Amino acid sequence: MDIERSRHVLLVLAIAVVAIFASIWFHAHRAANSRYASGDIYSVVSQDGFSIAKVLAVDPTVIHVRIYKQHYSTRPQHLDLASLTLGTIDDPDGFGVGHVPLKKETFSSWDPVLITHAPVSTEELAGYEAWKESKGGVWQ
Repeated sequence: MDIERSRHVLLVLAIAVVAIFASIWFHAHRAANSRYASGDIYSVVSQDGFSIAKVLAVDPTVIHVRIYKQHYSTRPQHLDLASLTLGTIDDPDGFGVGHVPLKKETFSSWDPVLITHAPVSTEELAGYEAWKESKGGVWQ
C-alpha cells in the first residue's frame, strides 16, 4: 500500500509541475506576442540615427507599421505628432512608407522604444487593408 501511495503522490506532483511550467510558458508566450498594440508609436534605430514607426495592426506573427520620413540624430523622447509626415518620393530629404508588414522579430531587432500612443485612422489602415485583400507577403 505504501508503494502505491508513493506512486500516486509522485504522479500528482509530476502533473502539478507540468501544469505550473505550462502556465508559465503560456503567460510568457502571450506577453511576448502582445508586446505591440495598434496605435503605439516607437522610435526605432535607422541608418542615420532614429526614425519613427507607428503600429497599424498586429497579427499573430506580423506587425504592420507606418514609417515616417522624419529622422533624428538622437532618440526622441517626445513628439509633435502633427509634424510627422510620409512625404513623397520626390522629397529631397527622403520619404516614409505608409504600410510595411514585418515579422515581429524583425521589428524587435530595430530596438523599438515606445514614445506615445495615438488612434489609428481609417486612412492609415488603407495599405494594411489592401495587403490583407491581396494576401501580401512579409518583410524579413
